[in-house]
Amino acid sequence: MPLAVEIAGLVAVFALLVGAWGVLAPSRVADFATRFSTKAGLWVAAGIRVVFGLALWFAAPASRAPLLLQVLGAITLLAGVMLPLLGVDRFKAQIDWGKKLSPTVMRLCCVFAFATGAIILWALLPAAS
Repeated sequence: MPLAVEIAGLVAVFALLVGAWGVLAPSRVADFATRFSTKAGLWVAAGIRVVFGLALWFAAPASRAPLLLQVLGAITLLAGVMLPLLGVDRFKAQIDWGKKLSPTVMRLCCVFAFATGAIILWALLPAAS
């Protein structure tokens, strides 16, 4: 199994876990996101997005849904590259805005993260013969 597929699988599991955590405890996920509201945190968040985006892109050809994974990879990679250009102040403002969302809206966002992780995992499974 190529390294990109393994990393993409970790991306999917990460999305599943964060999604489930957010459905169960939305305020905890918001508090965790606050830890990234520094200059170093911004760069860590950007780096994670770049690695995840590249993993999805390179895992796509071996998947059940190559176009889907390439699109998700490109979006994630673009988000990672653009994040440092946003700047720390705007990044903090986005995190603060997210923390002010109602628990129901936070849960809905986390359901989306969970579903995205499940779809990525499905796409990475070997095709049934």
